[in-house]
Amino acid sequence: MAASTIPVSAEENLADPIDIRVDVIHPEPVAVVAFPAAAIVRTQAQHGEAIRDIQEHFNRTTEAIGKITRNRERQARVKIEQQLAAVQESQRQDREDFRKLKELVTSQFGRHS
Repeated sequence: MAASTIPVSAEENLADPIDIRVDVIHPEPVAVVAFPAAAIVRTQAQHGEAIRDIQEHFNRTTEAIGKITRNRERQARVKIEQQLAAVQESQRQDREDFRKLKELVTSQFGRHS
């Protein structure tokens, strides 16, 4: 549709109102937009590939977390075993020191009797 023109005279009083009328036309769509089936299938395939990639990444992450957890558990077990060995050695040394002290006290009382 051609644009409407409004003639304006320079001699008119600029304070006079100008009457402008415009017809609003709502155009009908020329064609219905349809997505080709190939585009839909390609998009679904891309989504499927993305989902598989995410699942693979999730599985690798889960495996890594499991490996780290097992390593930390092993390290904790080794540390606890070392602490237990140190406590047992300390206890053995205390028993040995007590036995020596008992022998000393017994031998001292045996001389004075």
